[in-house]
Amino acid sequence: MTAAERDREDFEFLMATARAGRTLGIDHFLHLDQPIGIWNYIRIANEIAEQVPKGALLDWGCGLGQMSWLLRRRGFQVTSFDIGETVAGLPDLPLTREVEIVRGTHPTDLPFGSGAFDAVLSCGVLEHVDEFSGTRGNEKLSLGEIHRVLKPGGWFPIYQLPQQHTWQEAITRALGVGYAHPRRFTESEIRAMLGASGFQVAQLKRFNMLPKNLTGVPQGIRNFYSHFSGGVLAIDKALSQLPIINRVAGVLEILARKRR
Repeated sequence: MTAAERDREDFEFLMATARAGRTLGIDHFLHLDQPIGIWNYIRIANEIAEQVPKGALLDWGCGLGQMSWLLRRRGFQVTSFDIGETVAGLPDLPLTREVEIVRGTHPTDLPFGSGAFDAVLSCGVLEHVDEFSGTRGNEKLSLGEIHRVLKPGGWFPIYQLPQQHTWQEAITRALGVGYAHPRRFTESEIRAMLGASGFQVAQLKRFNMLPKNLTGVPQGIRNFYSHFSGGVLAIDKALSQLPIINRVAGVLEILARKRR
């Protein structure tokens, strides 16, 4: 199977999961709600597979487990972790039958030994730590725990981290539609946080100059937009590399590493 064939197979599987979830009336598919969102997850999984050596990887705050499943398909030994109870009905979906999730109850502590993982993934998680726990400062505690469970020199890819000055969320807040993250980061802030927690930043880039989910937009428009997923992602990548302009992109994408 070629990489392109695998990606298409991955897309069809995740689309089937999303359709099944909607049929069951489960409201947990914001990021798997349309094709472009799924293709974006596949893009992220492919980037991680290219940049991070295969090994034991913790999918921290795995949600439904889509990144766990994609990365396992790319050769990683994945442990999926999240906190809270399993949503009723989720075990009946194609994806969740394939992904076993370790569940915890503490907002920051991880139930794993020190140095247990070669890599830890944060995909759309770090910005929600304080929000979920209701306590400010837990971001630093979480980073400390991630540092602890990583081996020396271990990798810490961070994706979907909301950027402070993003045009999309400015419009979302102004119009009162969709979802705007209460917690957003500047480049200097996340670099400082990672440095203070024992990480060095190997790469930092921006993405999401163009929206992926169109939350709050009529479904017909969202479906039409998704017909051009490949082109949108290619244009997004080009725009996100333009200096100055990319300062209003939606997210930061970071590859950090635990200092040896």
